[in-house]
Amino acid sequence: MLNFFGLQIALVQADRDEISFHFGPHLTGISRDPDQLRVEFSRAPGKDAPGDFLVRRSDGTPLLRRTFRGWGNVPSAVPPFAALQDRFCLAQAVVLAKGGATVALLGGPYSEQANVGAALAQRSWEFVSGRLLVLDRRTGHVLPYLAPLEARGPAAAWLRGAGLPDGTWRSVTSPVGGEVLLVRPESLGPVVPVRARLAPPALVRLCRSVDEEVRLAPWEFTTRTWPAGSSGLLADAPTHCLHLPGVSGAEEAAGLIDHALTKEKDDPCLDVPAMPSAHRAGLTASLPI
Repeated sequence: MLNFFGLQIALVQADRDEISFHFGPHLTGISRDPDQLRVEFSRAPGKDAPGDFLVRRSDGTPLLRRTFRGWGNVPSAVPPFAALQDRFCLAQAVVLAKGGATVALLGGPYSEQANVGAALAQRSWEFVSGRLLVLDRRTGHVLPYLAPLEARGPAAAWLRGAGLPDGTWRSVTSPVGGEVLLVRPESLGPVVPVRARLAPPALVRLCRSVDEEVRLAPWEFTTRTWPAGSSGLLADAPTHCLHLPGVSGAEEAAGLIDHALTKEKDDPCLDVPAMPSAHRAGLTASLPI
């Protein structure tokens, strides 16, 4: 049994080791929740043939059948977002939170999302998702989806060099070719509780810089979301472009994001004159104004 966003998801004919690796923090005990959903696989995922999965209500009513195309597909089989598209909005991103701030790192398959995310974790940011930005369409909250991060090429080599603990990573072959390193977020830093509800995100798109300088700047762009027509949920999100030369810039990039999204909130207000602390008559301590 898995718990996603308060929804109970029962799996039938799914490999427990595979489920534990991909969704371990979401595993929970047996539930008798009448609103739970069942995801029935025609064969255990990971076999040569893709097979199908069928989503049912707990009373047996079928909701949809789809071909299983891997855990990284959008919408994914678990949880069955295709049966819940009126409730959630998805975008491919690595998501972290700190204090009242949430950031979604967006980029292509060979970008440094995982590496910048790992560097942010060293600055006390907590992982919310290694793969998807999940938004509650009713409240706008960001929801935890603690799936593995994906890295390719130099980004994967950088993560391997960090000394990943055994059992927290896997190397798989992408359907379009090439090796993909899957890394559990808990091996890179802290994660939020699975029942957390987080603030709407700032969006940071990773772009390759033409020089060796790492830069973070406001930049307007449209984020591709699922289902179609749900992008309005991110219409008011702050958007930034992060220019970095490669994995070597991940730590500096994390510093820029950390400062932009958290530290600036502590800066003094400049709309009024600065007032020095003063000793009041009859008091032995100064009172800050």
